[in-house]
Amino acid sequence: MRDRTLPLLVLLPGMDGTGRMFGPLLSALPQRVSTVVVAYPPDRPLGYAGLLPLVRDAIPQDGPCILLGESFSGPLALMAARDGAVRGVILCASFIESPVPRFLSRLACLVNPATVRLVPWCIRRRAILRRNGSTATRALLETIRGSVSPAVMAARVRSILALDGAAALRACPVPILYLAAAHDTLVTRKSLARIVRIRPDADVVTINGPHLLLQEAPAAAAGAIVKFIGEVADLPDSDAP
Repeated sequence: MRDRTLPLLVLLPGMDGTGRMFGPLLSALPQRVSTVVVAYPPDRPLGYAGLLPLVRDAIPQDGPCILLGESFSGPLALMAARDGAVRGVILCASFIESPVPRFLSRLACLVNPATVRLVPWCIRRRAILRRNGSTATRALLETIRGSVSPAVMAARVRSILALDGAAALRACPVPILYLAAAHDTLVTRKSLARIVRIRPDADVVTINGPHLLLQEAPAAAAGAIVKFIGEVADLPDSDAP
């Protein structure tokens, strides 16, 4: 049975933008937690500025919610956090600026549909999953293969490379939970360090797993999420860090 006293959990997807990758987490969450999965247009090359209105439209106006931004969507969760209905933000294996070295970020102008096509699927999969990914997660990844056009993927990559989300993090008026993947080779501990440096009040939970944490360790992630939801639900409306 759904618990109407708990904030709604709004799930913002990773780089694929389909929302399909949340399946394992949804299965691990208790039924009392209500969820909404946001999906981004697979055929419109939108960066963070273009996607932000879609995120804001998903925020309910009839009750409180918590925004969970997985990887790519973490900055979007922070940008939308000033909406009055938002009571907390969860960042999962995410970042506030490009997680790749600065010299690579300067090559954003070279990212286009053609260059995206040049990167083999097996290399993309290994970067986010590592070689020890489960069969179930590998199968889930196959369901989203080719679901997003190269033009869309290129726009999202360029958006990451140009990202400066420090101001949004600093201005976030609600509690923050960061779910860190212990074996993340894509978004390293440097990304977390940047976040904690600006927001030392952020709660950090490290879970054993690769970048695809919600898929490879859904039970542990769900436990941390439910605990955070309960803590946020008990806060007075006026409480903010």
